[in-house]
Amino acid sequence: MAAKTLAEHTKEELIQMVCHLKECKKFGLVWEDKPEKVAKECQEKLPILKEITSKAIELDKTQPTNIIIEGDNYHALSVLNYTHTGKIDVIYIDPPYNTGNQDFVYNDKIVDNEDCYRHSKWLSFMEKRLKLAKELLSKNGIIFISIDDNEQARLKVLCDEIFDESNFITTFVWEKTQHFGRQKLNTYNNADYVLCYAKNKYESQKIKELLVERINKDFLDAPLYNASNNVHTLTFQKGTVKFNIKDGTYKQTSSSDYVLETPVTVKNGINTNDFSLSFKSRWSNATVEAETKKGTTFWVKTENFAIRAIYADDKQSDVAPKQILFTNIKNPYCAYSRLDNKKVGTNESASSEVNEILGKDLFSYPKPVSLIYYLISLLFNESKHVFNDNAIVLDFFAGSGTTGQAVLELNKSDGGKRQFILCTNNENQIAEEVTYPRIKTVITGIRPDASKYSDGIPANVRYFKTDFVSKNKTNDKLRREIAPLCTDMIKIRENCFETVIDTDQLKVLKNARGLTALVFDDGDLSPYIQEIEKLETNAPVLLYVFSYNNDNRDYEIPTNTKHKYKSQPIPEGVLSVYRRIFQPKGN
Repeated sequence: MAAKTLAEHTKEELIQMVCHLKECKKFGLVWEDKPEKVAKECQEKLPILKEITSKAIELDKTQPTNIIIEGDNYHALSVLNYTHTGKIDVIYIDPPYNTGNQDFVYNDKIVDNEDCYRHSKWLSFMEKRLKLAKELLSKNGIIFISIDDNEQARLKVLCDEIFDESNFITTFVWEKTQHFGRQKLNTYNNADYVLCYAKNKYESQKIKELLVERINKDFLDAPLYNASNNVHTLTFQKGTVKFNIKDGTYKQTSSSDYVLETPVTVKNGINTNDFSLSFKSRWSNATVEAETKKGTTFWVKTENFAIRAIYADDKQSDVAPKQILFTNIKNPYCAYSRLDNKKVGTNESASSEVNEILGKDLFSYPKPVSLIYYLISLLFNESKHVFNDNAIVLDFFAGSGTTGQAVLELNKSDGGKRQFILCTNNENQIAEEVTYPRIKTVITGIRPDASKYSDGIPANVRYFKTDFVSKNKTNDKLRREIAPLCTDMIKIRENCFETVIDTDQLKVLKNARGLTALVFDDGDLSPYIQEIEKLETNAPVLLYVFSYNNDNRDYEIPTNTKHKYKSQPIPEGVLSVYRRIFQPKGN
């Protein structure tokens, strides 16, 4: 059936079209949104998680429990919007680059260079996931996205729209290879990009300090001269300057860059009078006075009077990461982490890392552990002026599991308690044969073939798969069916994995914080409260109570209980999130 001409449309239809065009008139990306199978599925069924208990690893109860989720990342992110909204400190992803070389699958079909909608499909794919990911970031959260030239420009505009251009931090340029092989035409691609955005870069109109490479505390001395500054006349107080020249009185210097405005007498290597010196200084005279009060002294090594500051003990300086991440060790600006002085590596080192762990080549184009190790190590808590070593780290294109290994190695280096959440599908058995075995090997130190890889990094992991509940039933029946299936999602939400009571109607979980209880009976709570009261806890009990509506049923909890209770209904919390995500626009 042929499309109608404009003349054939009704007045109401034409008005609607004009209104739509006005809404679309803006600067930014415009593409044909292509329907995606995994998103359409959620109109008929709702995602849940089910734990595969046989894959659980628990080797250090002092460490947090890390999470691996097997399934499409759209479904995993939907679940995480219930369990982790506003909780994720850093996201790192390495999505498909859409090169047309069988690296991007959309609706179960490979998108190649002949597909005239390949950019639209990729943008539709990324937009859905990035919008869900944004909701997960904490107020100081950061997202890093690896990409190459194929989609870098479009991704930047898309992220400006989703995260807001004002929250853009930088595009890191990562030197990904040192090996150039055979000659290429016009240019040899030896760099990829890492786009970096903050959830909120500003606080009270001031840019927050969110990324720091290292804190310099070893300021033995530093020059005050800076050729790009204006000439200042600085006055140095008696006894504050150390001299490595002969004692005596000096009226001029041996350098045209420094002019003695007043004579200075040096005795026993110290100035015995106040004196003034003019030169192109990065400090003003007021700064000299303020630093002198802090205990800063000064040093003149030669008769050219190139004066240097010797900082007081409490002097320190935060060093921001450089935009270009050089990886050649011969380059003086090569990127290193402050921890273990670990150099940022290349693609070649990444491939050898996976091969060394799993004993064979199972994954194409992984990122090196050192790159993600470096990026995560930059997270900074400005209010406490310390590095964030207990961050929750999410990678929803987990692939071979590099991000998980980076988190484990970071914790080993600085004693941190970072937690990772890895989401990956099982296409070509990657989750079961690469991601999970790699993480297990790093933790235990034993490869899948039982050979020794290392001494291991003791940690804890829980493994989940996405599953679904059909929506084709009455609302009450759906609530009754989905409520007990929320158990594993609540385990993740409360980071609570030790089961204390496990019955059809009552489940009680325990962690270091205290108890989390789930009641699936819509009747009298008293018998379940009595069972919980027998358990010891010093914190309020988190009580999830089944309800057919949004009634939290607080009034049904007895007032003379030993424990305090904080209750909320299930499955309303989950369903409200899913309504926001899956409800078609206009409904």
